[in-house]
Amino acid sequence: IPLALAASLVSGILIGVLLSAAHIRMGANLFIAGLGINLLVPSLAGLVSAKVLGHKGTIRIPAAILHGFNGIALPIITWLMIPLAGAAALIIYRSSFGRRIRSAGSSPAFLEERGISSAGVRTWALIISSGMAALSGVFLVFRIEAFVPGMSSGRGWIALVIIWLGFRRYSGILIAAYFFSMIEIISGRAQGISNIPSTLLLALPYTAALFALTLTAVGRKIKK
Repeated sequence: IPLALAASLVSGILIGVLLSAAHIRMGANLFIAGLGINLLVPSLAGLVSAKVLGHKGTIRIPAAILHGFNGIALPIITWLMIPLAGAAALIIYRSSFGRRIRSAGSSPAFLEERGISSAGVRTWALIISSGMAALSGVFLVFRIEAFVPGMSSGRGWIALVIIWLGFRRYSGILIAAYFFSMIEIISGRAQGISNIPSTLLLALPYTAALFALTLTAVGRKIKK
């Protein structure tokens, strides 16, 4: 498990370096660069899987490896996400590094005037966020005890929706994240206790995201 965590963190950092190089150093649009990497990484994972393991399909993790982890550690880590989110908010809003990150996005000239490279700050922000995203992916693997190609199923896009619905504020993002987590849990549990087609239930989080975005857009227009 420690090796898997370390490998996922390193891979996430490398992807963050690639993304920052494309966006910050080469001037590529962040969304387009991210979309390109989003298409590249699954193909790369399949290639590595084929070379190392001999196939590109589902890779099951032996139960002995995760013995006790999913039953004890994973629920604890899940609950720890709340204080960890609070710690992240403190870093972003109260620490000097957090202020630099915010300034790099909203007013890069402010940093440059003080001799701080805004490009360097944005690079570190992308690397850190990519590393954290990779760690979230490996916990998803632990939860279902297998690696399945395409297993993230668009959760990255849901994350973008969460930021938008949370109005880019810590409290709003936290509430939106738990709302979509609840929707995903409901869609998963309902597959075993209802006659609703599984494809419709799997689409529930994305339907909720579309509905929430629509309501938010309408609400903002009404306020204007």
